[in-house]
Amino acid sequence: MKRKLFLSASVFTMLVFSSFASDAYETGYSLFSTNKPEEAIPYLETALNDLATPPEVYIYLGIAYYQTGQYVESLDVFRKGLSASGTNKRIIAFNAGNSAYAMRDYATAEEMFSLASVADPAFASPVLNRANARLSQDKLQGALEDYQRYLVLDPYSSQRAEVEAIIRALQGEMVYREQEKERLAQEERRMKEEEERIRAENERLAAEKAEAARKEAERLAAERAAEEARLAEQRAAEAERRRKLLEEVAASLQETETTGMNAGSEGVIEYEYESELD
Repeated sequence: MKRKLFLSASVFTMLVFSSFASDAYETGYSLFSTNKPEEAIPYLETALNDLATPPEVYIYLGIAYYQTGQYVESLDVFRKGLSASGTNKRIIAFNAGNSAYAMRDYATAEEMFSLASVADPAFASPVLNRANARLSQDKLQGALEDYQRYLVLDPYSSQRAEVEAIIRALQGEMVYREQEKERLAQEERRMKEEEERIRAENERLAAEKAEAARKEAERLAAERAAEEARLAEQRAAEAERRRKLLEEVAASLQETETTGMNAGSEGVIEYEYESELD
């Protein structure tokens, strides 16, 4: 008996919560539709937890967050909506892209807009917004292709003149960048050639300096050798002069009129002679 009473109470609680959640959704939607997003948010958050709540709750709550500047919360709700069953994926992905774009998370915005475009290839708006996201990431080629595709999908767009102006500007920018790329490549080649010429000139100058230094060293070595030879010659001449001087001194000691010669124990024999030179 108690078990049956417990089950009945649980069912009653679920019914009451479901009724409350349904009322919250209706109230939240009413506030949202009368442009009162900040007041609508608490009700829509409550309704989000009820499985019986229409799947559009993800769209309304995400937009309400977006309108109040709560972009992170907005993107989070839209992501949950993409994973929920029965939701309008093309719209939710598109709105998620706008939330990410508002945060300047252009990579995520591009991803979400791409999902919306895949969900509905004829949906022009995400293609235009993806072009803007790609342009913000400096993906010029992808942005150009998206702008061109947008005009194909929506040829009578009220923004056609602006989009065409962006297309022309992009084409001009891409041509300029290609020319600038070539100019920089040429400048790089010129600088490399200049550096090579300077390197070669430095090597030539270094070789000239080395050759000049070698010749100077040889000249100095030759001068030193000549000086050493001259000094050696002087020293030799001086030595020869001194030798001759000694010989002359020695000879002069023997140039007397008489010469004593030792004959042994008998005594000294003395003799005189006349010089033939007299």
